Amino acid sequence: MARPYPPGIRFVPTDQEVIGYFLRRLVDGLPVPPGVIHHSDIYQTEPWNLPDFVDGAEGAGYYYTPRHRMSAAADRGGSSSRSAHVRRTAGAGFWNGKSPPVPVYNGAEVIGHKTLLAFNFKNRSTGILIKTGWAMEEYILHSPDGQVCIRDAYVS
Repeated sequence: MARPYPPGIRFVPTDQEVIGYFLRRLVDGLPVPPGVIHHSDIYQTEPWNLPDFVDGAEGAGYYYTPRHRMSAAADRGGSSSRSAHVRRTAGAGFWNGKSPPVPVYNGAEVIGHKTLLAFNFKNRSTGILIKTGWAMEEYILHSPDGQVCIRDAYVS
């Protein structure tokens, strides 16, 4: 796959840029630079099977992806859009929260949240948790629908 930027230039946006520029433009229906953040439902497969969008880094990159709600019944507790009621299964494993949501500010205004997730399996016969070394930062934009976020998946 061709790189969207010249050699020597890396795509390393700040938390404020990911939420305040890229996610905001996506939600508002405005164009975003092509080739730097890709549309992919990362909950359909394990992280090592994600498309390779970074030179030499298998599956690493930034992905626009929908947040999957577990069910309407799971949301009846009056929970917020940042709650644990978001389905994070992917293939044979799941994304497990490693940190609470951390607010991302633009000046004094909270524009979104960032959470660190790790990809794990649970051995079905023993119930032992198996860590894979894959991690992801989830960026969530504060928006009326609360359904849009970006994931930055990588091997830690």
